[in-house]
Amino acid sequence: MTKSPSSPRWSLTLLIIGLVAAGLHTRGSIEPRFAASSVIDAQKQEPASALFLPIELPRPTPSAHASSIAFMQDGSLLIAWFGGTREGADDVAIQMARVKDERVQDSWTSLTCEQLEGLTHRVIRTLGNPVVWIDADGRVQLNVVSVSYGGWSGSSVNQLHSQDGGKSWSAAQRLILSPFFNLSTLVRNQIIAMQDGTIGLPAYHELLHKWGMWVRVTTEGRVLQCERMPSNVGELLQPAVAAISATDAVAVLRNTNSAQPVVGRSATEDGGQTWSLKAPLDIPSPNASISMIRLVDGSLLIAANPLVNGRNVLQLFRSRDGGASWTASRTIERSAPGGEFSYPSFAQSADGMIYLSYTWQRKGIRLCCFNALWLDTGDNENAAMESAQ
Repeated sequence: MTKSPSSPRWSLTLLIIGLVAAGLHTRGSIEPRFAASSVIDAQKQEPASALFLPIELPRPTPSAHASSIAFMQDGSLLIAWFGGTREGADDVAIQMARVKDERVQDSWTSLTCEQLEGLTHRVIRTLGNPVVWIDADGRVQLNVVSVSYGGWSGSSVNQLHSQDGGKSWSAAQRLILSPFFNLSTLVRNQIIAMQDGTIGLPAYHELLHKWGMWVRVTTEGRVLQCERMPSNVGELLQPAVAAISATDAVAVLRNTNSAQPVVGRSATEDGGQTWSLKAPLDIPSPNASISMIRLVDGSLLIAANPLVNGRNVLQLFRSRDGGASWTASRTIERSAPGGEFSYPSFAQSADGMIYLSYTWQRKGIRLCCFNALWLDTGDNENAAMESAQ
């Protein structure tokens, strides 16, 4: 006989679901604030001349995608991406390289499916979308997407940390971001440091309806907050977030709606506790991932694919008013239709140099660095790198 909703077993089930859901939104007694390192301008040093440098990275696999970059405490740049025979294959692994003085110092396979299986005691069919960052203790932290069954819609997010620069990893913590099966949650863009030592992790949900998520998590992988970003069409995902002040931040989002192929936008005024939908940016985006960074001079910089019918142009856009308006800046890559320069990732060094990594033709990851003066000079229509397909 079917149990009625008022039965003790049904009530207990509802209670458990409610407690799990409530646990995902625990904010603690201290209101979250973005860390000063994320929002305060560094002492500005005017560069002597415009500078742009390409940096060659290794290509250990036939296919590569979705890079992430972060500066280590010794000033070297750590780059992570996933590579294998193709996206979604069972031989995909997380690759890493370390760059210092514009040269690759080391490169290695950092995490395989088999290694993550051993750490999580779960079946791992493939990996994707690594997000690498450095915590206050100098440990390399990694958030990475794993798939046990099905495709990306069946994915989960894991958090690991390393004491040896990303060569080996501790026991992985699977982040619980949904009370129902914890499926179809992914990460893509860089974290934002918080004043209390936690981090804000932009994430997203992809199954059926799509939306961005703001996740606040400890360095040990304990989820303190999981907030859904609003979307009027249910098709905004992969948020990139930049803090404007201790309480204010803006997010730009990939838009999968072909009828409105422009960059989506959301904002918070309370340290990420709540998010509001804002008018989209007047920047075309063909269902492509976007990266954004707040530079030390206070301006915001976006890397996006501005053509509505492809990803064969990668261009920069800059805002000097907190993201309210944007102007086109330099073009990083341009090729004939059919090329792909996608999934960009930003970092800025202590001396003001801006680093940008991105997928190059799905064959490898490219890295370049430039200064702010280069952004403001030259013909914006001329590509810094001309690429064949």
